[in-house]
Amino acid sequence: MSDPDQAPEQEQLLTLTTRREGEATVVTATGEVDLVTAGRLQDATAAALAEPTAVVVVDLTHVTFLGSSGLSALVAAARTAAARREPLRVVVDHTRPVVRPIEASGLDGLLSLYTDVEDALIGPEAERRG
Repeated sequence: MSDPDQAPEQEQLLTLTTRREGEATVVTATGEVDLVTAGRLQDATAAALAEPTAVVVVDLTHVTFLGSSGLSALVAAARTAAARREPLRVVVDHTRPVVRPIEASGLDGLLSLYTDVEDALIGPEAERRG
């Protein structure tokens, strides 16, 4: 049995930073997004979507584990963004711990995926035309 005093703090498992980039808000996650930490990701994306910005970008390129709770947090953020008619752009790279669960769950069809933050900030041509 593990010692609860030895359990890692949520802040050690997942670090979230939020910054403004022009008219966009970028939420960067670093670490593990699992049952313990997914609520923090969901709160951070909800707060970003509540801001009067044109675009919200969620950068997952520094995530080392993305569990089903993390996928649920992304779905909730995508639904909130869609209801507000604001784009949610998710940045992933080739890292299997992030891309694999997104693809395996079929969320690559729901989420707007980008390979880097710069491309996500620009967005697709159709969004730029409005």
